[in-house]
Amino acid sequence: MANTFKKGYVSGMSGSSGSPTTLYTVPSSTASILIELDCCNTSNASQTVTAILSHGGSTDIHLIKNVPIPAGSTLKVISGQKIVAEQNDVVKVYASNASSVDAVLSILEDVN
Repeated sequence: MANTFKKGYVSGMSGSSGSPTTLYTVPSSTASILIELDCCNTSNASQTVTAILSHGGSTDIHLIKNVPIPAGSTLKVISGQKIVAEQNDVVKVYASNASSVDAVLSILEDVN
């Protein structure tokens, strides 16, 4: 199988009072490498962001938790290191306030 570059993104992720926004779900019988995750605060006030890797969709592992991002700034959550995600793992994000933070995730999918 060929390696495929993919992206997951959200414009205005959900707030902490709602369900986290799913950026990417690893397909069945596949492994992926999470290359980079950037979160950009598009609001005029500081926001906090949480990013989670949900193993198999059931065990949540925090990549970051309630990390502040100043107004108009971008946080590199994954940058330089690589994270292996296995089949059915889910990458989820949420911010302190809904519709205030955008996110983009770069993925190398279907790796062996």
